[in-house]
Amino acid sequence: MSNLQNRLDEFKKAFESGAPPYNAPREAIEAMHRATAELKATGIENRALKVGDRAPSFTLFNQDHVEVASTNLLREGPLVVSFFRGHW
Repeated sequence: MSNLQNRLDEFKKAFESGAPPYNAPREAIEAMHRATAELKATGIENRALKVGDRAPSFTLFNQDHVEVASTNLLREGPLVVSFFRGHW
């Protein structure tokens, strides 16, 4: 079984080919590359949390618009945070 990086590399190659099932237009791919380069140029990548770093406590709204605190969730066990972009 391939590792995560290999799987991500394979996905990127398939997506950027413009072929089905993604059918990504070249203009969109170029815009994504420009946006990524602009973000990296800001230095934000160097300020991001690294593997093993402890994230600060936070409070966010869940999918049901209920406020949830990370400290409360951590009392129940390990915590995984996922950012859901929403429905199209």
